[in-house]
Amino acid sequence: MASTYVERSPSGLFRMAAWEGDMERRHAQLPRWYWDRAQRHRQFARWVEAEADGMAMQLSRHLRPDTPADTAGAVRRMVDLLARDAEWARHAEELQPAERAA
Repeated sequence: MASTYVERSPSGLFRMAAWEGDMERRHAQLPRWYWDRAQRHRQFARWVEAEADGMAMQLSRHLRPDTPADTAGAVRRMVDLLARDAEWARHAEELQPAERAA
């Protein structure tokens, strides 16, 4: 049976296709590891972790005691989604290719 890889984070915010497009636009010559599917997915997971953690930290620092409840609730939900994505990415990188599921 062929290995299947996750093409997006659990929230759906981070997609492999978007990351690949960014990589291809930014690099005149893609790194050698890019052509190895397992390495590409490892790098994608690292990118998801960094992006999700960074966004969560940026949003969290805007929460103040005087933030309106409806706004604070939406921000906290988004921070929770981002934290789950980062956690997923940490574990996705540890999985062997055969263990990954779509």
